[in-house]
Amino acid sequence: MQSKLHAIAQTFVHEVGDDLHRYTFVFPNHRAGLFFRKYLSQYITRPILAPRVMTINECFAELSDLQVVDQLTLLLRLYSEYRQLRPNAESLDHFIYWGKMMLADFSEIDNHVVQHVEALFSSIKDLHDIEERFSYLTDNQRKALSNFWREFQESDRRHPDGELHKRFLHTWDLLYPLYIALHRNLLQEGLAYEGMLHREVLDHWDS
Repeated sequence: MQSKLHAIAQTFVHEVGDDLHRYTFVFPNHRAGLFFRKYLSQYITRPILAPRVMTINECFAELSDLQVVDQLTLLLRLYSEYRQLRPNAESLDHFIYWGKMMLADFSEIDNHVVQHVEALFSSIKDLHDIEERFSYLTDNQRKALSNFWREFQESDRRHPDGELHKRFLHTWDLLYPLYIALHRNLLQEGLAYEGMLHREVLDHWDS
């Protein structure tokens, strides 16, 4: 990665020169951006305006009016919607494990812009069903769906009668309504989790 960043910095300094400040460089994380700035400085021999360097998350945040909120806030809002759907819900302490997993899965679904989310939450008994029912997806999208189901599949094999597995089944039929409810809850106040923000930007790209 560092050698590629080195080459990119060298190429742009030589090819663009004084117009470097007109460019914005977007990287997966801050670490890559720091190394890129370091390599730029090695090739710049005179005072010029620096280009803008940002992460992909910062880039998406600028393209949306939504504000990403912290995980604790998300968990509390998710639990509130969960209790609306299941009045006899377990306590927040017992919900946190599943809540964190739900948020991670919801974000993964949105990051991959899965179009038929409701179908994803239907009862798929075997990972091979993903290949048949979601053949229109890209390889990366199918891999994401496989990862989504792996936790349940492994739990089913190890502890088919375990408490964790029973709780998963108990909650399963609420996942799609909960996904929709959380989206609605957050959008009302201009909030989002990372995957949701990314999806909003992509869904409204033309506008």
